[in-house]
Amino acid sequence: MKRIALVFFLAILLPSILLAVLAIRSVRDQSLIANSQRVLFYESTCESVAAEINLFMDEVRIFHGQMIGELARRRSSELVESFDRLITDSWSQASVGAVVTSGGVIISPQPGTTALADGFLENHRDFLVNGKTVEVYQAPAVLNSEVSIVEASAPASPAPGPSSAVLKDEVSDLSGTSAPVKSRSKLKVGVVQNKLQGQRFEYQAEAPDPAAGAEGETQPKLAASPVIQQRNVMPSQSSSFVEKEEREMDVSDFSSRGLSYSRLSPAELKSTDLTQSEAGAVSRLIDGQLHILLWQRVPAFPGYTFWTELDLETIKEDLNLLFSEMPFAPQEQVSLALLDSDGALVVQTETGFTTDWSRPFVASEVGQIFPRWEVAAYFIHPELLNRAARTLRWTLSLIVISLLVAVAVGTFLILKAVRYEMQLATRKTDFVSNVSHELKTPLTSIKLFSEMLAESKELDLEKTQNYSGIIHKEAARLSRLINRLLDFSRLDRDELPLKMEAVDLEDLVKESVATFEMQVSPAAMAVQVNSREGEPVMVNADRDALEQVVLNLLANAEKYAGEGGEILIEIAIFREKRAILSVSDRGPGIPRALREKVFEKFYRIDESMHSGIDGSGIGLALCCQLVEKHEGEIRCEPRDGGGTTFIVELPLRIEHEE
Repeated sequence: MKRIALVFFLAILLPSILLAVLAIRSVRDQSLIANSQRVLFYESTCESVAAEINLFMDEVRIFHGQMIGELARRRSSELVESFDRLITDSWSQASVGAVVTSGGVIISPQPGTTALADGFLENHRDFLVNGKTVEVYQAPAVLNSEVSIVEASAPASPAPGPSSAVLKDEVSDLSGTSAPVKSRSKLKVGVVQNKLQGQRFEYQAEAPDPAAGAEGETQPKLAASPVIQQRNVMPSQSSSFVEKEEREMDVSDFSSRGLSYSRLSPAELKSTDLTQSEAGAVSRLIDGQLHILLWQRVPAFPGYTFWTELDLETIKEDLNLLFSEMPFAPQEQVSLALLDSDGALVVQTETGFTTDWSRPFVASEVGQIFPRWEVAAYFIHPELLNRAARTLRWTLSLIVISLLVAVAVGTFLILKAVRYEMQLATRKTDFVSNVSHELKTPLTSIKLFSEMLAESKELDLEKTQNYSGIIHKEAARLSRLINRLLDFSRLDRDELPLKMEAVDLEDLVKESVATFEMQVSPAAMAVQVNSREGEPVMVNADRDALEQVVLNLLANAEKYAGEGGEILIEIAIFREKRAILSVSDRGPGIPRALREKVFEKFYRIDESMHSGIDGSGIGLALCCQLVEKHEGEIRCEPRDGGGTTFIVELPLRIEHEE
């Protein structure tokens, strides 16, 4: 049994426990995977919105160049002196316009012109006239105007001709150089990975090389100060968490990819470090206020740089329109918000929604054109998301626990069944030994007394009758045992036919008692029958089968009641529907825990043939099966004053009830 239990534990229960542990762990892993996918989705959404804002600002910058070119063509005579008035009258997104000479002189606007002009000069004079180095965020070049030209080899060049010359001229124009094209090479547009994101977070600014001989040549870009700035928001989730589980993150990781540190670094520059290029944009944070400056150089006005500060309020209104027209359909109800450099709300997709703007779900920086501005995503009902996650975890956990309990219960039942089968096998072995012993005893007696009769020449009549009676008694005992075994075998195979008829229970009991008293010594056992006076107790039964039940109960009482004991048989009717037959003895009694087991096949209380009590363990089991065949019940109860009572309930015959 211990070996079977060990096999079940190693083969079924232990793997089930391990699978349950893995399943419970997988619940957490699935939650992490779902959360990671949600984080990646909303991070990409915020990045896309930030890209839309940058593309919008690219169009603003392109329009700025076109506007100045148009003013230079139409109003060239008054452009320099009246640029502030002309640009603000022509362009609603412009706040102030200024013209600065290469020598650092501000031509327009003049102090006292307007309040906006005075504020502009107060904030930017030192920067525009190269009076000092200031902290700025230089916006990258306009993305739409940049095309990467790379060289690609070709197997052979076509023969010179008009078309070939035209192709060379067109390639020279695209590449921005007049260098001759090699005969065995071609140019193509190169692929740049993450070009927009690289433009948004560019940390360098170009500066002229004083030693450069040719105009337009520049020295390598000046690296900005590696300043690590904390962001205005603290996202509760980020894809960096996923990377952190795969590798350890250091301070440099946080500065470039972290949760609370900005990817932007300001540069310490002068205006002359910027205006060597034809056009550009720069952003400044002065007392927490954002100022976006655009500059443009016009070939018709050499030595002059035209500066324009954008009207931030008008830009915010345009961004509000951009958010309202944005096609966005998230899986959960989420509000996308644009936050300024102070972490205050500028615009959002869900009107009227309020929350702690410093704690978004995910957030993405807009870029250098809007330094320290963030596009953030907020769950409108975060408690629903948490509740759904908890419900999923609890549901899966309960399923796993239920399956584990089912496996444990199944294992217990299987082990119980195996134990029962092993006990049954042991009982069958004992049954064979007991039956062999019971068969051997009468056969030995028959053989012994038959030999004595055959070998003894002078036996008186009394001894002859005595020996013959013993042989007859042992032969009857052997016949009963064999018939009992045959009946039990047929019942076990459900092959015992029953001939149902009306039987008077009192007459059947009296006949059975008479038969029983012939088989045992009258002095050894006294049988008393208390019958019901009045009408007979009629049942529908097989007479021989029911007689076998009574004889088996009497034989069982005779075995365990002891010498000189008594057996009491009572017949009654219960509620006019059931006939009650009880057989009581004065034996040692049966413990409560064994009162149901005594009706099991091959079960014996003494469990051994060395107890001195004959028996095979099938007598009471045979009674139980025969009574059940008659749609009745049999049970065992203690008798008042000591002993045991076996009670048989049988349904009364229908004709008697009528």
